[in-house]
Amino acid sequence: MVNINFIVFTLCFIFTFLNNVKSKDYDSKSFTCADEIGPLLKFKIPDLEFNKPKQFNFKTFNKTARESFTVRDGIIKKVSSPIDNTYYFYLANTTSKKKDIYEIIFEFYPPSHLLIKYLNSQYSDLVCWND
Repeated sequence: MVNINFIVFTLCFIFTFLNNVKSKDYDSKSFTCADEIGPLLKFKIPDLEFNKPKQFNFKTFNKTARESFTVRDGIIKKVSSPIDNTYYFYLANTTSKKKDIYEIIFEFYPPSHLLIKYLNSQYSDLVCWND
């Protein structure tokens, strides 16, 4: 006689391997990212294909007067993690004709972590949320 619990466990185990796991899609979503004081960055991720850069714009908030902001143009692309190809993140940077102190590079690891770098400074951590 076969134990019913064994059959249920076996079926669950088999269906787990047959089911493909897909990562959540963050394209076309807006995010706000902040430090301990308040928002520093706001952007919307465009619809992207892997490793295909796309133009986009984003807001950067003034560090001393958070109510004022500047809209910047940039390029963003979706890339796969070198360790795990089931996970992806976004790389972005400003587009400017000349290098200036306003060059910004950021890496966004959805859904809530962003690393931002201004010109030659160190990366800073920001916490993000979906608007």
